[in-house]
Amino acid sequence: MPERIHALWREPLLHFLLIGFALFLYYGMANENAETPEKRIHIDRGQVQQLASNFERTWSRPPTAEELDAIVENHVREEVFYREAMAMGIDQNDPMVRRRMRMKLEFMLEDLSGQDASDEVLSKFLAKDPERYRNEALVAFHQVYLNPDLRPDFDTDASRLLSRLNGGSDPDSLGDRTLVPRTYHLTRQSEVARDFGEEFASQVVSLPPGDWRGPIFSPFGAHLVRLDSRTDARMPDLAEIRDDVLRDYLAEKRDEQKNLAYQKLREGYEVTVDPLNTPKTGMLSSAVAGERR
Repeated sequence: MPERIHALWREPLLHFLLIGFALFLYYGMANENAETPEKRIHIDRGQVQQLASNFERTWSRPPTAEELDAIVENHVREEVFYREAMAMGIDQNDPMVRRRMRMKLEFMLEDLSGQDASDEVLSKFLAKDPERYRNEALVAFHQVYLNPDLRPDFDTDASRLLSRLNGGSDPDSLGDRTLVPRTYHLTRQSEVARDFGEEFASQVVSLPPGDWRGPIFSPFGAHLVRLDSRTDARMPDLAEIRDDVLRDYLAEKRDEQKNLAYQKLREGYEVTVDPLNTPKTGMLSSAVAGERR
């Protein structure tokens, strides 16, 4: 019998079982009263301060003790529901969650290192699309509206009224009724085009100031117009529009950075698309179905 026990004690399998049982007992006792990390929520002082600061920015005052307790408890509530939702897999296949996570990752990938772009860099960027920053022409004018439908002899009426206006007649007493303003102070060409159409705005900008001219037609009908003053369109210096150019430059660089990051990440994936037949033609969809990318 002693020989058998001695032989059994030398078996490697017995050693493995004993070591495993000992480890099981050790971890069981060590974790008997301990919470698992997944079930522990710790709100440190910095987080509490951040929550209080958010409240103060919204309400322009610090929270009371009761309000701060409620804010912290709401934060814990959000964390609990978030963790349980993740554990249940609720986030999976949710388009809203996927979209938000994509947006957050893209934001993290944005590179703002171009904020100190030199004037030379911005000048080159500006030269690529200068019309984007050109100041519009500004015009101030009066207009007298003529409704062709109410005037059987429109040409004669327009010529007669034009003579009276250039002779000094009060423009407010002439013409037909309209909801369009009779007087425009210095106004951007695009705003005139919004009210009267592109063709009308272009003709008004090209008028010589001083005399009444017309008729100039718009979608409303005809107008006799006197240009009072004009500020011509011009290309501003970089110093005048540097903030705008820098903003657009950084936006373009951020997009480039995100696209570059996406391409690098995309290289690690093999994408296949199943073919999709349209019900009427049986042809493949416009996406190259089944293509490996």
